[in-house]
Amino acid sequence: MDFSWGLVHTAVFAAALLQAATGIGFGVIAGPILLLILNSASAIQVSIILSLVIALVLAPSVFRRIDKSLFRLLVIGTIIGIPLGILVFMNIDIFVLKVLAGVSVAFMALTTGGVFRPKNQDPTAYSSKVGVGIGALSGLMSSSLGMPGPVPAAWMITKFFNKEVIRATILLLFVPSYCAAIAFQSVTPGLGEGVIKWSLQLLPATIVGIVLGKVLESRISEGAFRTIVTIVLTCTAISLFVDVFDG
Repeated sequence: MDFSWGLVHTAVFAAALLQAATGIGFGVIAGPILLLILNSASAIQVSIILSLVIALVLAPSVFRRIDKSLFRLLVIGTIIGIPLGILVFMNIDIFVLKVLAGVSVAFMALTTGGVFRPKNQDPTAYSSKVGVGIGALSGLMSSSLGMPGPVPAAWMITKFFNKEVIRATILLLFVPSYCAAIAFQSVTPGLGEGVIKWSLQLLPATIVGIVLGKVLESRISEGAFRTIVTIVLTCTAISLFVDVFDG
């Protein structure tokens, strides 16, 4: 029990640090450990709650760095995508859903890694429809898989937004995404036993991770930021495929 307690707290601390520093990655690090310890869907709900805490804590400090016009489009798209994700979650086989998500995230990892990424993109050269579409995909993945970050993060990297704008925009987008996700989870299938207890127990580790993540964020170069995001996306894709074949 002591080992499990230390493992889950260490994982949540590291995950919160990564998310605070880059804007994504909490579920990739903390998710598998929470699943191992809790051994139920409650792990996803705890992950969503703690990710929402990170977004809420950091929102005031990152608000001025967001691309406001893009953020509005992403939020509009998210509002459209969340109910679509609920429909997908309720009507499509979870095996198919995870395979499709894994393929999509793998493609994003290759893109951010430079395999398919165009050079010298203008961050302002995109249409409103594209911005809304990216937000819709983010909302769909939020309510179906609890993963709103990979799509907009990868797309913003391909458009050569700087790391501060990417981090700020993604973190702020998490607020409506995760609020909707936890609301959906509360109704269907309902909050699992011990979710609130575990969330409160892991809150201190989350807060410490946020504080150190904010310190590290300013020391991460653009190149290192892109590399970290690529690694996180790659690990996300692998975890989805592993989950598929284990299931």
